[in-house]
Amino acid sequence: MRFFATASAFAAIAATLLFASASTAATTLNTLEVKGKYFVDSVTGDTFWIKGVDYQPGGAANFQDGSDPLSDPDTCARDIFLFEQLGLNTIRIYSVDPTLDHDECMSLLASAGIYLILDVNTGIYGQNLNRDEPWTTYTEEYMTHVFEVIEAFAGYNNTLGFFAGNEVINDNNSAEASPNYVKAVVRDMKNYITNNIKRQIPVGYSAADVLDFRVPLAAYFECGPEEEAVDFYGVNSYQWCGDQTFNSSGYNSLVQDYANYSLPLFLSEFGCIQVLPRTFQEVGTIFSDQFSVVFSGGLVYEYSQESSNYGLVNISSSDNSAQERHDFVALSSEYATVTTTGLATASATPRPTTCATSYEFINGNTTLPDTPAATLIANGLNSTYNRGKFVDITVQSTNYTIYDYNGNAISDKTVNEKYSITVSSASAIDQTDKSNSSAASSGSPSSGGSGGATTTGSSPSSTSKSAAISNLVRGSEKIGATAVFAVILGLVFA
Repeated sequence: MRFFATASAFAAIAATLLFASASTAATTLNTLEVKGKYFVDSVTGDTFWIKGVDYQPGGAANFQDGSDPLSDPDTCARDIFLFEQLGLNTIRIYSVDPTLDHDECMSLLASAGIYLILDVNTGIYGQNLNRDEPWTTYTEEYMTHVFEVIEAFAGYNNTLGFFAGNEVINDNNSAEASPNYVKAVVRDMKNYITNNIKRQIPVGYSAADVLDFRVPLAAYFECGPEEEAVDFYGVNSYQWCGDQTFNSSGYNSLVQDYANYSLPLFLSEFGCIQVLPRTFQEVGTIFSDQFSVVFSGGLVYEYSQESSNYGLVNISSSDNSAQERHDFVALSSEYATVTTTGLATASATPRPTTCATSYEFINGNTTLPDTPAATLIANGLNSTYNRGKFVDITVQSTNYTIYDYNGNAISDKTVNEKYSITVSSASAIDQTDKSNSSAASSGSPSSGGSGGATTTGSSPSSTSKSAAISNLVRGSEKIGATAVFAVILGLVFA
């Protein structure tokens, strides 16, 4: 009778878990991938439109190792709450310290449905290319930093992609010296990801919108062997200023110049400040059929008010409070009107696998320098390197004060969790075992912060089994029903 009662209980639990699994699947934040000219959800196939901001409090030029925008959960909770008020689905960060713990901030971003596009460079010596003499800085030390950034963020489902460079080519000198070195960095990043990361995370380049370089540079980074070409392309464009139209702003020329581009393309920076206050009138055009046949949305520059005067939010240096600026209210209003359902898309265009013999205004040398990091690319970083993973969220409401535009303190600062995340003892992306030692056992992952129990010695009592099953049912939303079934079978029939 004990067997039949247990089996009956198991059947009830199974039905519950099937229901939980079905409901959870609909709210899981999936990875994104490149398909033709667009980013798409890797599970549903839905086109993804970037609606975001550029985010680097303190400014990218002032970045120093030891802290970054995703290392302090309290700061993240403050800003992610405001991201939700803006209606964002993507942020871009220019510089991070890959040695820091980003797990909770990335987990909170994912729960809010927000993806990250991450630059792999910083302004620190040894962590960027010298645009005029790139051969002096394209070193193993530099590529080690790049690979550390990749490793640190590869385990998060909401890492959308990596930028290999930002505006490295921006004048005649850099256009002569740097293109093939930037392309070599792209090659090294893609080869590292192919060899050491289970998910093929896209790699792109963010370009200054210099008219002479606009078409040739994009074409140069698009062409050639798969492992040398970018997977997507960003354009930093500030040409829509004040009251404009699709034609008067020059957006019609943007669309025309990139009409045949074969890869996902978006505005990696936009938001002119020649006319203040900004109204972000261009948002309606960016998310229109005129624009969507070529571009996949964009990112407003920038979140925090810095010396360049592009900020949406003021952040106090004394108490870390944040206050909405006029531009925050204006952008929030414009983003709230965006409807991406049914936006026009264009058919895929074959990517050119052969490059031109020359490119106007730039040095289009297709012979790339040999990598200085061949061993790292082949074998990866040390096997003990700590790849990021989703964790339980402990800070969902910041302790810092947030003020609205009128100076009123906001009482409820809780981040709204829209998506479930899978919490486990390992990253979401399996890491290749380079030590040839036995990796984690095939048992269930930890759920919700409660460690997995060892089963050496005598079998647990029926009371322990019931408690374990109850805990697993409560944790099924985080660890997934499939894993739970396997554990329950062991518990029930042990």
